[in-house]
Amino acid sequence: MGRREVTIAAVDAAFGVIDPRYKALYERALEVLEADERVVRVEIHGSLVNGTADEWSDLDLKVIVSDLAVTPFLAEWRDWMSRITPTVLLDRPLAPFIINAVTADGLTFDVSVWAESSPDWTPPPGFAVGMMSGRRFTDYRPAVEYAVRERLRCLAGPGIRFLKRGDHLGHLGGLGHTLGLLTTVLLAEAEVVPDDARHPERYMNAAQRAVIEALPPVTATYDSLLAFELALAEQTLTRARPLFERYGLTWPTEFEAVAAANLQRHLGVTVDWRRPPSERP
Repeated sequence: MGRREVTIAAVDAAFGVIDPRYKALYERALEVLEADERVVRVEIHGSLVNGTADEWSDLDLKVIVSDLAVTPFLAEWRDWMSRITPTVLLDRPLAPFIINAVTADGLTFDVSVWAESSPDWTPPPGFAVGMMSGRRFTDYRPAVEYAVRERLRCLAGPGIRFLKRGDHLGHLGGLGHTLGLLTTVLLAEAEVVPDDARHPERYMNAAQRAVIEALPPVTATYDSLLAFELALAEQTLTRARPLFERYGLTWPTEFEAVAAANLQRHLGVTVDWRRPPSERP
């Protein structure tokens, strides 16, 4: 139990901001799990130990089990979870070793179970751009270049196909990716790499947050999705131009022209973002 003192100290420090009911839940989880001889140790994960906890943070535990006992321990997951707390949701939708729970009093509680011999997993270095690429970036020069080219690719092909096919629900579901491209450009303006990539807005200034807030409302309709995509593209490409100059990158003029031509040909849309703002009517 060598790590218990460390995790308790981390939780106690976080109780200034999180829901205090989590402390009792955590202590009950330790009581049940540490009484099981198959459990080697219990570690707390997430915002409670990485310094990003706020009043909406929940409880994530990692349970390390002796190698030979992992299978039977997981087979009894409903039993030991029920002894920790009453729940209104208890499921394993992501993977057999990841348990998602919502307690009877509304607290979210996630548990993952690992074999003792499992190596520690360290995320690859760098940050992601958008949601559709597995590439990782360690500086903003190639990240911004990718964001612009990916923005143009989405305009030239996938975005048009979604709209013409009337696949508005699928289109709406993919907007997280293109919104992530703009997010990269905004963060690159100040060359700030978030410690917590799930909350990039925390690292933006007021003017940058205003850019996001000014995007038009979006619903699963042709007109709404088109207006949102065009506004998103204009902000992404317009704000990326000075970054290309900063990083000594060559703007993809020919690619941009093809994307604009496709928008005109297939959607009847003429765009202004091909010209610097000072040259627009």
